[in-house]
Amino acid sequence: MFLLGMHFLVNAQDTLLNSFIIDGDTLLLETLQEVTLVELPKFSSLEEKKKYYILKRKVLKVYPYALVSSNKLDSLYLDLNSIDKKRKKKKLIKEREKFLREEFAEKLKKLTRSEGLILVKLIYREQGKTVHSYIKELKSGISAGFWQITAKIYDNNLKAKYNPEKNQEDALIENILIRNGLVIN
Repeated sequence: MFLLGMHFLVNAQDTLLNSFIIDGDTLLLETLQEVTLVELPKFSSLEEKKKYYILKRKVLKVYPYALVSSNKLDSLYLDLNSIDKKRKKKKLIKEREKFLREEFAEKLKKLTRSEGLILVKLIYREQGKTVHSYIKELKSGISAGFWQITAKIYDNNLKAKYNPEKNQEDALIENILIRNGLVIN
């Protein structure tokens, strides 16, 4: 029992080293971890609140895909930078594309149209480039055009950018990401 009391005394003394005394009061000095407080948006109606929570469900569903996409693109570009020959680069791109199709095609086919658009925006958020520009750069302009037309048929846009300052839905998406601890503001 005495040893336990000594342990607390030692810990208390350690803590007191980061303190000072003013008028007989001991004030502790500690550095606290930064905390970001994000307010829930103000809803003018129950319908707006429902839309927000539907958007939240969609964002939380597709955000992991955006992160995987971002990591795979970073990895691909690192590998492409180490290759000199154009033929080997094209071969690597085809191998990675085949792997991604096998791994994610069925899962991505199950996304709704709005989830697909959110995914396109989140990829832009993570990488700073549109999905269209990646396809154009890695495959060809013709391929990018084909996929853009296909996306337009399904009410999507591979050229969509993420801009929470100007777009209300993007601002809500950013709010959702921050509130759920997925990103740091």
